[in-house]
Amino acid sequence: MFAKDYRRLARKNLQSNWMLSVGVATIACLLGGLIVGHIFWPVIEPKVRHYIITDQDPITYAVTHPGEVIRNFRLSWVLNLVPLILGGVTQLGYAQYLLNQHDHRGIQFNDLFSNFDRFGAGFCQAFLRNMYVFLWGLLFIVPGIIAGYRYAMTPFIMAEHPQLTASEAIRASKKMMRGNKWALFCLDFSFFGWALLCALTLNIGNLWLNPYRNAAYAAFYRRVSVSDPYNEM
Repeated sequence: MFAKDYRRLARKNLQSNWMLSVGVATIACLLGGLIVGHIFWPVIEPKVRHYIITDQDPITYAVTHPGEVIRNFRLSWVLNLVPLILGGVTQLGYAQYLLNQHDHRGIQFNDLFSNFDRFGAGFCQAFLRNMYVFLWGLLFIVPGIIAGYRYAMTPFIMAEHPQLTASEAIRASKKMMRGNKWALFCLDFSFFGWALLCALTLNIGNLWLNPYRNAAYAAFYRRVSVSDPYNEM
């Protein structure tokens, strides 16, 4: 399958539930729980309110920009701390929503919060995954990017296999992505034009691009999980 095939599947799965998916992706975004896409992280400074717009999730941003986090933590600790705490477990719920959508099992808004009883597991998978990516990135930017794709399927694996620990799911993603990292990179790159168009709309277009990209990721996961023998865990 090619990038266009995953995008086609994503559009098909979104066809009858665009507005619900936009709403779920927006809340996931605010909680720091997108699988892929732009994170809008609220920051309050004296007399200034703005949003950090980044492809890094809040945990990675905290590791790479500790000074900014500490400064804004002092000014608006609730708004800044919520994505750090809830981002990982929200990813699991959003992954569950996306898989339900792809498999036509019926979706509802509450799917986003379906894994909140696994708070520890969700936090650990996000923290460990991003710590590994950050450490690889210290060597050079390319190893960091490769590591990001290596562990990209972790939230889907944990959502589908709740018996796995965060470390086990990360190892499963690493094995699952052997020979598939380039395909996922091509899928990401195929959204580059859409991302540019969204930038021209002051990123308002990301309200629709985020669910589109994440649905495509779910389609990608379903393909590699079915074809990979480790899925028999």
